[in-house]
Amino acid sequence: MAQTTVGLKVGSTSLKFVELAHEKKKWRLKKLGIENLPFSEKEGGYLNDARFLTQKMKEIIKKYKLNPKKIVTGVGGESVAVRVIKVPYMKESELREAIRWEAEEHLPYPMKEITLDYQVLEKSLPGLREGEMSVLLVGVKNQTIDEYLQIFQQAGFCPNIVDVNSLALYNVSENIKMNTKEGVALLNIGHYITNLIILSEDRPFLVRDIKFGGHNITLYLVRILRVNYGQAESLKRARSLSKMSEQLGGKIKVEEIEQIIRESLSDLVQDVVRSFEYFTSTKEGTAVQKVIMSGGVCLLEKVDTILSQELEVPVEKMDPFVNIEYQKPKFKELLPSFSPLFAIPVGLALRKITRYD
Repeated sequence: MAQTTVGLKVGSTSLKFVELAHEKKKWRLKKLGIENLPFSEKEGGYLNDARFLTQKMKEIIKKYKLNPKKIVTGVGGESVAVRVIKVPYMKESELREAIRWEAEEHLPYPMKEITLDYQVLEKSLPGLREGEMSVLLVGVKNQTIDEYLQIFQQAGFCPNIVDVNSLALYNVSENIKMNTKEGVALLNIGHYITNLIILSEDRPFLVRDIKFGGHNITLYLVRILRVNYGQAESLKRARSLSKMSEQLGGKIKVEEIEQIIRESLSDLVQDVVRSFEYFTSTKEGTAVQKVIMSGGVCLLEKVDTILSQELEVPVEKMDPFVNIEYQKPKFKELLPSFSPLFAIPVGLALRKITRYD
């Protein structure tokens, strides 16, 4: 029997899951679902309401008959730091000793406050006589992990693995066929956090969590259109610019709404451009070639076109189910229309990254 994994993304506005069967040289989609949470204006949505999330988790597991022992989940945001560093080539035993010193130099948090992990991406790189290793360094605040695990424990189980959301996004990129991954940027725009990864030589070159998401767009709509938060969310979830105009009684034209959406993305664009410039300066002039975007915001009409114009690179929407087999009639309500929403859960369910040995 094929091994199965359930990727569960606990978000501020929804719970999303993907169950994959890991069959020989392929993956098969068994279950898929999204449970939208009731509207909330609270900062962080329901992420700070452990009791509510615990109850919703119990309901989802029962409703969809998910195996709690197979769940892989992830954390993200400001409490997570991910760095790609280079160290002299060394044995695994030596690296285990050295990694804490490297973490103290490269991660922004005191070692006593974080859980530390690492992954060797490349064992031998040109540049030093002895060679170099490229190492992915991850630090997550202990408090964040403890609070997150409490939600699961109160539901009566513990996830099999707690991963990092941005690295789950990288897992998906490994499963997508591209002519080249050099200078490809992955951009997952959630409700509060945007995950950004820039790839080089098929490996992460830069990994960032940016404090920007659909929430910021909603706040901008509130300010410019002078509507309340609930009305702004309703407008955004209409997805279609013409439907947004209709909800506003036709008082604001489609072209004007498109401009408002463009302006609402300006802070994110500035952050991403700075990351692109860092990549170009470090890679001796090599520019980012393409952006592949996912997350709820990319369901907004023309948002990919707007970002392409602002970032001056092609932008396409991600289909994380590429190279994953599934019965189209069974999942027709969600796929392919809502495929980009499931990038993180798919990446968690794939769970490809393994330790260096």
